[in-house]
Amino acid sequence: MSIKKPTPLRLRPTVGDAIGTTAFFRNRVLNETLLNELLISGRKHYSILFHACSIGAEVYSFLIQYLAGGFNEHFSLSCYATDKQQDFVTYADHAQFPQEILQGCTEAERQYFTVHDGTVSLESRVKKNVEFLPAADFANFDSERSYDVVVLLNALVYVTAEMQAEVFDRVSSYNLGWIVSSGFHQATIKKDLQRNGYSPVETAMEEIHMSWSDRLREKPVPQEALPPNIFTDWSLPAFSEVPDYRYRYCALFSKDGSLNV
Repeated sequence: MSIKKPTPLRLRPTVGDAIGTTAFFRNRVLNETLLNELLISGRKHYSILFHACSIGAEVYSFLIQYLAGGFNEHFSLSCYATDKQQDFVTYADHAQFPQEILQGCTEAERQYFTVHDGTVSLESRVKKNVEFLPAADFANFDSERSYDVVVLLNALVYVTAEMQAEVFDRVSSYNLGWIVSSGFHQATIKKDLQRNGYSPVETAMEEIHMSWSDRLREKPVPQEALPPNIFTDWSLPAFSEVPDYRYRYCALFSKDGSLNV
């Protein structure tokens, strides 16, 4: 029987009307599943781009699980991260957070933080694996290099379904293997991903879905109740095999042939 993990402490940084809701270890199962995918693929190095990284909590969570799980003994990572808001990127690069975040960490996870004067900072063994890029909007991001993994979590709610289609077309041009995504337009996600050659990774799909504890709701949020800058319901129902659930309720997708890249 698995041991229940601490509930992540929700963080809501703001810049003007921009809100970068995030948390450390928001979905441990998703991180572990991606890391195991990379391990199974068998390569010695991977590059990962994190879009809409907010203040870096989810980037650092992934890297802590990479180190704590011993995956660094099998492959190395080069991680890059950016966000539309430069203030968020700067904060993320500084890597200093309220000490309260440790309430949502296991004892093993806490070993990667240094505590001082009511705050915590990430140790260098975590920070050295990520480079924070200048602020950039995922909707019009262009890259001269390719990335094995592109992460875009809980950000597509801020664009229309038509823009989401353009985003996945664009991401596919610089992504070699896997997309990690959630908070998207469920009605069109299958079409957007299939058009670009992506298939769901069904490993731990239900457990990943049910781990979005801050998004699970019994009833959807009515369209008229959404804020003007939100274009689709961010909430999730309990996992069930509804039509196209493999796309609608999945968060990890592999590009055709990614295991052979």
